Amino acid sequence: MAKSNNHWTVEKEVVFLEVLQQTGNVTKATTKAGLDRSLVYRKRNSNSVFRKKWQNAMDQALDYLEAYLWDKAMGKDMDEISDGPVVDEKIAIFLLKAHRPEIFGDGKKRRDLGEKTKSQSPRSRLFKKLNQMAKKSSDG
Repeated sequence: MAKSNNHWTVEKEVVFLEVLQQTGNVTKATTKAGLDRSLVYRKRNSNSVFRKKWQNAMDQALDYLEAYLWDKAMGKDMDEISDGPVVDEKIAIFLLKAHRPEIFGDGKKRRDLGEKTKSQSPRSRLFKKLNQMAKKSSDG
């Protein structure tokens, strides 16, 4: 019998995306939705519509961090903010630098490994293999 967290439903997808939007945390979102992390990543890698929804949810989570820091920088009383929890500013800045380097990066050029090297990374090979396995299991 298959584990229930390996069964994709529209309802689970909605919960996953809502929690991802609120937290930016994939593990928390998969747990709340009752989905396996590997299933969610396979879905993102193989489904462009879901990939866009995922990116939109992450963008909204990052927008929250940015707005929080903006309000704080403008002297807004943090006790007046009712949109969510208090945020650690240093961690928020770190997350924005990591996820939005074009805006919040330090301006230093990063070493570009090139497309050929990137596509041969262990992670890329793993995702390719997982997608092949998922395709085989859905075909059979």
